[in-house]
Amino acid sequence: MKHPLLSFGILLLSSALIFSCNNRRVDNTGSPTETVGTVQLNQAELPSLEPGEFEITDKDFGEPVELTGTPAATDAIFSPFELEMIVKGDILIMKTSGTTGMIKFLALPSLKLIREIGVKGQGPGELQFPSLIKSSEPGLLCYLYDLQQEKVYQIDTAFTITETGFHLEKEGDQMFGSKQFVETGNRQFHYVSNSITGKGIYRYWPDPKDSLVLVYDIEEGFKKNLGWTALIGDFGGNRDKNRLAYAFKYFHQIRFYDLLAGSTRTLKFESSANADAESKDATAVLAPTSVTHYWGMSPMPDHVYCIYSGRTPLEVGKEFKAGTDHIFIEQYDWNGHPVKKYRLDHWGYFCVDEARRTIYVAAVSSEEPMFSYRF
Repeated sequence: MKHPLLSFGILLLSSALIFSCNNRRVDNTGSPTETVGTVQLNQAELPSLEPGEFEITDKDFGEPVELTGTPAATDAIFSPFELEMIVKGDILIMKTSGTTGMIKFLALPSLKLIREIGVKGQGPGELQFPSLIKSSEPGLLCYLYDLQQEKVYQIDTAFTITETGFHLEKEGDQMFGSKQFVETGNRQFHYVSNSITGKGIYRYWPDPKDSLVLVYDIEEGFKKNLGWTALIGDFGGNRDKNRLAYAFKYFHQIRFYDLLAGSTRTLKFESSANADAESKDATAVLAPTSVTHYWGMSPMPDHVYCIYSGRTPLEVGKEFKAGTDHIFIEQYDWNGHPVKKYRLDHWGYFCVDEARRTIYVAAVSSEEPMFSYRF
């Protein structure tokens, strides 16, 4: 399998360039401070976030932990490309490509296929380009956000897909949506999306009426008027701890948000300059010569785990050819403190099962579709 990451980069470039960087605020009726009394926020189980910017290095993680993957047998059939995985209790939920069985449910830890649902199409209940949204609601397995249809679906414990009816707008003349959702309460969300300043984090309450408020500007702290492509990253959160996290793809930075205090904590690493990331030219930012920093996140109850590369897609392509591909996983607590760094011996899409202390990787350059790593 030749240069899968480079092929992915080209696909991302061609699809991403059709996005518009203009977002509109749907409803700005009150600030988060004015409405905090009605938010279904849980009491924080950890101290308030220490705000500010902090310079750190890899030494803050201690010595990297080398992990060797064990082939994880599964009867699920899937392509490892453009794959997403999340864990809900004893179920691993997988979003795959294809025209049928787009959403798969695997038992943990056996990885035996329980059910697969979801048909690609434009008819009622059919999906185009879905993305998984973790849910803590007891009657739901997850939500789905379809970035082409700008619709949110829910999947209940009977494996039934239902359109929620949430109102989402495509901003400007974009053909695809650019949102990443985090459930922060029952039927309440925060999502990151393109904005007039590049990217922003919005609070979104679909019930009892649509309410959308910009609460954080992702560009804040850069002061360079960067384009939306430069600010691409991974978004996750923990509703029980009232935390959000955003890891930048083209800057070696990760930012944590305290929803109760409204404060932010930014970790900045010492790293080589990534000049292309500061370009207004989307082609330059998304080129395979740009250094990739963070490109995947798995938010869990106690920690958040992020894939880190530190190489360009071209460099990773050479590793595939040489059979030396690998990924790094960085582990943080929800107050933005480094915990541990792991080096895994296969490159691919991942998720963490924190309860069983297992990392799953769908490897893109191996005959085995799935590997598990105990940590």
